[in-house]
Amino acid sequence: MADTLTSGDASELAAGMKTVEGAENTHLQHSSLQTDAVGNSLNHQNDAKTAPQVVGEVDVAHPTAIEDASELGSGAKSQTGLLDPLSYTKSEEFTSEIFKIQIHNLPKFGFNDLKKRLKSHLKLNPHKIKSDKRYVTYVCFKNEQDRDEALGKLHGHVWKGKTLQAKIAAPVADPYLRKRNDISDNQKSQTGKDSADLAPVDSSKALTKEEAEARLRASVSPLWDTDYTQQLQIKTDKIKDVMDKLARNHFVKHLFKDRFASEGLPCPLLPIVPSPVTAEYRNKNEFTVGYSLDGKVIVGFRYGLYKEGTTAVGESTNLGIAMPAAIPVVQSFQEFVAKSEWLPYRQETGAGHWQTLTVRTFLTGDVMALINFVPRKLEQSEIDGVKAALKEFYTTGEGKNVKITSFYFRVMGDKGQTVKSSSELLFGESHVFESLMNLRFRISPEAFFQVNTPATEKLYQLISDWCNVSPSTTVLDICCGTGTIGLSMAKKVKQVIGIEMCPQAVEDAKVNAAINEIDNATFHCAKVEDIISKVMASVDSSDIVAVVDPPRPGLHKDVIRTLRRSSGIQRLVYVSCNPDGALDNLADLLRPETGRHKGAPFKMIKAVPVDLFPGTKHCELVILFSRNDISATDLPACVQDDSITVDAATCMKGDSSQVVDVACVDGDSSEVDGTVKVDDVASDSSKVDDTETVDNISCVNLGRVKVDIACVGGDTETVDDTVKDNVACVDSGTKS
Repeated sequence: MADTLTSGDASELAAGMKTVEGAENTHLQHSSLQTDAVGNSLNHQNDAKTAPQVVGEVDVAHPTAIEDASELGSGAKSQTGLLDPLSYTKSEEFTSEIFKIQIHNLPKFGFNDLKKRLKSHLKLNPHKIKSDKRYVTYVCFKNEQDRDEALGKLHGHVWKGKTLQAKIAAPVADPYLRKRNDISDNQKSQTGKDSADLAPVDSSKALTKEEAEARLRASVSPLWDTDYTQQLQIKTDKIKDVMDKLARNHFVKHLFKDRFASEGLPCPLLPIVPSPVTAEYRNKNEFTVGYSLDGKVIVGFRYGLYKEGTTAVGESTNLGIAMPAAIPVVQSFQEFVAKSEWLPYRQETGAGHWQTLTVRTFLTGDVMALINFVPRKLEQSEIDGVKAALKEFYTTGEGKNVKITSFYFRVMGDKGQTVKSSSELLFGESHVFESLMNLRFRISPEAFFQVNTPATEKLYQLISDWCNVSPSTTVLDICCGTGTIGLSMAKKVKQVIGIEMCPQAVEDAKVNAAINEIDNATFHCAKVEDIISKVMASVDSSDIVAVVDPPRPGLHKDVIRTLRRSSGIQRLVYVSCNPDGALDNLADLLRPETGRHKGAPFKMIKAVPVDLFPGTKHCELVILFSRNDISATDLPACVQDDSITVDAATCMKGDSSQVVDVACVDGDSSEVDGTVKVDDVASDSSKVDDTETVDNISCVNLGRVKVDIACVGGDTETVDDTVKDNVACVDSGTKS
């Protein structure tokens, strides 16, 4: 779920950092890098559906005060002639890195637990918190007074039996400048020249033309030269690894001691659903405005990671990933910037203004463009002049023949960060439209929409099938965005209720319902945990299914706990664009009931990967959960064998430790009116007395079935109810 954020290195560099009360978000998050994390960054970020992208260590990663090599002031270089990776701490720009401490000997904790400990218990004012796997935590503050107070309170503080140790921490070095220095040192050792005598260093500039093109392709589409069948296998193997991790999770591993599905996975994994298109499929692409390897202005994609010393931008028009309608927009804007008096924004120096161009293209023919512009110290009148020049170029100038339905301009913060101001329409229509599942959807500039429309239709059809909806079903669309999933099922169900935090997305969802003449859908702008109880109380339906399509970090734990407490939700379809990041969510849905996780746990019924991102290592994962057993009409007849796979579900003969939903039989089984009728119980089943259980049969937990069981060794009795393990055959014909 989510479509683009720009920087693969942003997510890597900021891993683990969470902002407590605000972040110094800089141009780090707008570097438009597509690397191996392209599936992550290129495909999954920077839109209304995505959770706020918190970039920790931000001013460290991309200090705006560091000047370019040709503009360096005194202090930007060390005495050795190398660039100073800590020069950002000496600039006029604020950075909380100079007020950072490190805490050692911490117990195991959750982020919310630590935040509560610092703020509520110790009355401290942390600005950013970052933890690593060694239980060392770094905390930044806004000033020296707050930092010193924290040192005094934390050092020697006892928490969960651990005595904490706190001390001042050094600022982290800028990764790009540090890498450039490493390269410069290497060049000096090879050439004997000081780095100051060498041209500005970029690790990609040593590449030949062919090598550079191959690197750019690998950066944008890591699997670009891999056969698509092999791509699907790579993605499937990755999903299997994720599911294996889930089965080993401390809180749920006891549920999977006897893994009954193929290959030892916690539930049946169906074959991956391939994308109908594998080239020129992306309807949203964010292009960096920068400089090519030979120093020319270019609008395209990055060659690699910022932290690896790469800022050069490569030609994007022949990579075969963007829809063709995007190419003229990119080329024309590149021509405009090259002739403009304003320069491309340089994230390593903070100089320049033009940052990114986002182009969205749709099967309807609509094209939307969005420019990100960093004002730095420009006056409003100068910014107005920039907008006027753009509008003139595309309406009456050289770019007038380029098809653009909607053209937006967004002013960023002086550090390149996203600010609260919304995008401004310069010319054209206020919205664009896309067709999906025989519906028409309105799309706003920042609204989320899946990047591969043909593959999305396959995804949504699968979700609908797994929801097993009927005219009496109520669909809860959690994190609904613009309502696409819920609305695609609306005409087959009683009602759709969407919950979403983004006001603009909710407004789009309401409009989309009206456009498609759907009157049984309502949408709420709120946190799930704040409104779910009220929503559930208003539902007049005994058949409720929830669809959850969260942003990359997954759902907040409070949302998971709320869903578990909502006993009316018996089926849940979880859609993840980041399966590794969803592991905690999945475990919390499965784990036994506790004081913090109230409500009956869900069971994993089946899972399937869906490829929306050809050329990358990433895919969506869809998992069906159920608290009860799914309908018998979804199940095939189960024939006894030691291990027979039926419809990706394994029916196994063994002891009765599992919940039994389908009886394995020696003879024929038949399905009558949605009821599985068992003609003959396996010969090793027994009835010792009138109330003895039917044992030695174990079947996968698949569905709610009503069966007639013939008890062996005595009178035949009827059990006309949902079959569980320890079904008792009694004289009365009822379940004991």
